[in-house]
Amino acid sequence: MANRFFKSFSARLALRFMFTLTAAIMLLSLGFLFFTRSLVDKAQGLELKKAESAVFFALEDFYKGKNASRNLAGKLGAISEIPYYLTYIVYDAKNQNLIATNDPFLPFLPDSNGKVKHFFEKDYFFDGDLNIIYFAKTHSIKNSLVVVALAKDMEMNETASIFATLPLAVLFMVIPILILSFFVSFFIIRNTIKPVREITQKAQSITIENLSELPISSYGDELDELSKTFNELFARIKKDFDRERQFSSDVSHELNTPLTVISGQTGLLLRWGKDNPEQLEKSLNAIKTEAKTMQAIIANLLQISRIESGRIKPQISEVAVSALFSWIREEAAAFAPKLQIFTEDNGIILNTDSEMLHQILTVLITNSVKYAGGSCTIRMSAQKEGNRVVIEQSDDGPGFSQESLPHLFERFYRADEAHSRKIAGSGLGLAIAQTLCTALGAKIKARNMVPHGAGFSIEFM
Repeated sequence: MANRFFKSFSARLALRFMFTLTAAIMLLSLGFLFFTRSLVDKAQGLELKKAESAVFFALEDFYKGKNASRNLAGKLGAISEIPYYLTYIVYDAKNQNLIATNDPFLPFLPDSNGKVKHFFEKDYFFDGDLNIIYFAKTHSIKNSLVVVALAKDMEMNETASIFATLPLAVLFMVIPILILSFFVSFFIIRNTIKPVREITQKAQSITIENLSELPISSYGDELDELSKTFNELFARIKKDFDRERQFSSDVSHELNTPLTVISGQTGLLLRWGKDNPEQLEKSLNAIKTEAKTMQAIIANLLQISRIESGRIKPQISEVAVSALFSWIREEAAAFAPKLQIFTEDNGIILNTDSEMLHQILTVLITNSVKYAGGSCTIRMSAQKEGNRVVIEQSDDGPGFSQESLPHLFERFYRADEAHSRKIAGSGLGLAIAQTLCTALGAKIKARNMVPHGAGFSIEFM
């Protein structure tokens, strides 16, 4: 149980925070301790230097007067700048003669070269060590080198004793800081990552059939951005899955008819058609026709799927509409020689994919030939309307029924009555045209012309 607890993200993050916070507190405490210690040492040094200057000035004044040997001790004892806890010694540096002191046990301290120094001598006294800080300076008075030294006993220094025990006190603080920081950080982190646990639980229940959205709070923070990103990912996955499922459904549904025809014709051949030349030819032609239909259906569905999935992307370039209309007329003359096509391009240049736009217009031309006949008249035009370019195509055929208009771009929909196969085709032409228009960022619409005929418009923004 404990092993599982410390493997959790909350516990591991709390441990990291605990050690980081404790280390930061320790470093700050030690830094503050050393900074305060340096201030205290500086203050003590200034105190020693100030007292040394007072002793020197008193000594200098004394030597300028008379009866030096009799009044020096009293004059030094009356100096207010020397606190009771400071000791001093004044001696001749040449012959090491003692001049004055308020502590007979104080040794001759050497010149400290302008610094406050620490002096320690073990077992100096019969009951202890000598542990002092001092400041000593050499002065020239009446052709003599006199050393004036001021000292402070570290054994009696309460400030020093406090600083000596502070590191140990800080060390003992580590344990409660560790414990407190762990539980506080664990509580904060556990509540902070609560949305993550909710997202995890929700994600565990998601299946391909149930791509529900992850929860989003009202904070708009990074976790909400993460949830939104996953929701967008799930939406794309669902869209791709639905497209593949639609593809499979369309294939199985639409191939059912030609497969049924092929199976029926094959049965006829096996029973008695192989001995009947007329039935044999009829069945083989039917099988061939249905096989071509199956090939067209599969090819068209694959093209729609590739375009919708983004595997086929538009190659944008400048396209002269006049050249595109000429291309369409030449191709139409090959499969419908009696077809009449009138065009009006107005010198428009489009930034689009010429191959995709050519395929869209070919679908529309083919659709007109199927329903209006091979000798119908088709009009194609391109015009600019503000920031938009609109390409229109119309024929003089019977047009669409009102019932069929909303369904023209649906897959496998046929505008002929009863949706039969009297008119050749897979019912995917207009669906492909709409898919291509979507890929190009264009909109395609169908309408009935006046007095009759079918019309389409392709609008480029």
